[in-house]
Amino acid sequence: MDVRSAYNSGLTGLQNASAQLTSSSVNIAQTTGADGRTIENQESVALSAEQSPVSLTTELVNLKVAEFQAKSSAKVITTADEMVGTLINTSV
Repeated sequence: MDVRSAYNSGLTGLQNASAQLTSSSVNIAQTTGADGRTIENQESVALSAEQSPVSLTTELVNLKVAEFQAKSSAKVITTADEMVGTLINTSV
């Protein structure tokens, strides 16, 4: 496996996770109630699908997916780094 390819895959995964995190966070922050006001405390108001163009549940799931994607990508980068370290320490 090409180490550069592993690094690139890891970095691309981190960038995608960051974009997903940002998108979901913005969607959650912009969720509004029936009266049109922005809801700051999501626990205090129950939203139905008709009241919100964005499903709060879906966005929370997307946040978790982004978290797992970021953790997996970080592990790919760590593994690639360990491979480079092992290759450098290998005597010829």
